[in-house]
Amino acid sequence: MTKMPARQQGMGMSGILFVLVVVIFVVTVLFKLGPSYMSYMTMKSIMNGVAESPEPILGGKQAIMRVLENRMMVNDVRAVGVNAFSFKKAGEDAFDVTLKYEQREHLFFNVDAVLTFNHTVVVKGR
Repeated sequence: MTKMPARQQGMGMSGILFVLVVVIFVVTVLFKLGPSYMSYMTMKSIMNGVAESPEPILGGKQAIMRVLENRMMVNDVRAVGVNAFSFKKAGEDAFDVTLKYEQREHLFFNVDAVLTFNHTVVVKGR
């Protein structure tokens, strides 16, 4: 004769429900915030590419902004506007180009997430 265990082993219905709610919450947050982070990573890549170009960009701030806008258009970045960029002279032939912006994403009900992004590169230009 086999002996029956004294207690049930394993996860009960309430445990399964709790895990399911946590998984759904995490997936919802990832789907809502993921595109914003992907746009920021694309912008970082664009800015780093402009900063690493071997040729200096002639024309100052306007020329650098034109190059950034062209690359943003090619990469279909719409979350960032031109007013998110600031330029500061960094020596005789260089500019500090800073991208700083906030993005608000609605998660659910009356809960929003505010994402703050900031990235600075040094671009050779005159």
